[in-house]
Amino acid sequence: MGAIETINQKLIKLFSFANKDGKVCDINTYYGQNWSNLKTDNQTLNSIFSMVDNGDGVVQAEELNVLSKILNYIDGLFNKDEVLDEKEINEFKKQLDNGAVKLEDIKNAQENVPEKSWSEGLDRNISTIQLSKTSNVQHQQIVNEMKKIGEEQGFDVELIESGDDVWIEDSSIRRADGKKYVPYYSSPEEFLDAPEFHSKSARGNQNNTNQGRLLYSGSQFDLDVNPEERFFGTSYLEGGNVLNTKQKDGTPAAVVGESSINITLTLMGLENTPENVEKVKNYIARDLGLENEQVTYIPQHDFHIDMSYRPLHNGEFAVPDYEQGLVMLKELREKLQSEMPPENQNEDSGHLSPEQIKLRKLDSRIKKLEQYAAETKDIREEAGDYLTEAGYKIVKIPAFATETTALTNYMNGIGGTSTKTGQSFYITNKSEFPELDAEIEEYLKKAGIDKVYFVSTQAALNSNGGIDCLTQEK
Repeated sequence: MGAIETINQKLIKLFSFANKDGKVCDINTYYGQNWSNLKTDNQTLNSIFSMVDNGDGVVQAEELNVLSKILNYIDGLFNKDEVLDEKEINEFKKQLDNGAVKLEDIKNAQENVPEKSWSEGLDRNISTIQLSKTSNVQHQQIVNEMKKIGEEQGFDVELIESGDDVWIEDSSIRRADGKKYVPYYSSPEEFLDAPEFHSKSARGNQNNTNQGRLLYSGSQFDLDVNPEERFFGTSYLEGGNVLNTKQKDGTPAAVVGESSINITLTLMGLENTPENVEKVKNYIARDLGLENEQVTYIPQHDFHIDMSYRPLHNGEFAVPDYEQGLVMLKELREKLQSEMPPENQNEDSGHLSPEQIKLRKLDSRIKKLEQYAAETKDIREEAGDYLTEAGYKIVKIPAFATETTALTNYMNGIGGTSTKTGQSFYITNKSEFPELDAEIEEYLKKAGIDKVYFVSTQAALNSNGGIDCLTQEK
């Protein structure tokens, strides 16, 4: 079967072509590889590849997005059915030959850019929050609670198809221009535990690189984004490891976990050299629609940075304060101990009261947090320094999570400002120790948040994520 017959069956939005050996390949698998591997039987298509290539012969995200514009233009010559057929290609070649169309004009055509750049901080206006469709009872409770908050603050709750995957935050990223960045996920599973993933920060702190969920599960669902609103990235980024922000003056920016650099290097087959690190940083910035200086990289002490860090108002960043979290846990323990009836304090009976069980749980949590706070102190200080150097005001929020399955995590939340009430709001997770919720609410209000909501995400937290991991916002 020739290349054109193969292409005739493929949607433009999938960027699928037959390579020189006749094998059909998704162009996603060629990021960082060579354009020469995409030769087809049609010379018009080959000439388009040559013109899209910036001269280095390597397939890059910005080139793929130019190619997208050209292919959509060709398809639009006839029925705009997103199927690239031979008739359209031949008509396009005639127009090229007679000068009626110039590839440079199509390449340079201005695209519609949203009026406002996107941030995940408090100053954004959220119109819709998406969650996965599922019959899970606990998940449905979260949906009901989110709908109630939406009625109060003026956003809709939309359920989308996602197969068995409820972690929809990871699977796409809003770029600074509002487009959806689609991450690179066409990689073999053996990369998951590759030693090359493990990297050290500039100060020698060990990054937690326990990522690769998309590598493992692949593309679980389609967010139903129009092809012209979708951007295929060169780098490998997971939504939870990228936080879109704005500087104090409203300039769009982003904070990215360092391990995304090393994973991209590994997947592209590049050595970890200073030159290649800079190359990958260039890819990441372009994939996010930003300049290099607008992206801040922080070393990771956790699975994804969105489990521990959170943009607040423009130019502000919440960072985890485990030391203050320890103080709060110890104070809670003392309070519960002092309030415990004398008859419940005797453990010799062989039967533990609910109060004693809770104290034991607190003792275990305190011990883990003491160790975790000490182990992560240096890497957290390094991350904080980088955020400060990038111009962010640091706001410390008491934190308690020592692993991704911890049942008390207030950092993995959703913030915004309501166009209905004018309030800034923050939606986060209920704690395994409900007494902490009221105290954390006061901390968040001191950070400039008008209304704080706690939702029933204990089952989700027990499975490695909170409310932010379960949602996509518009």
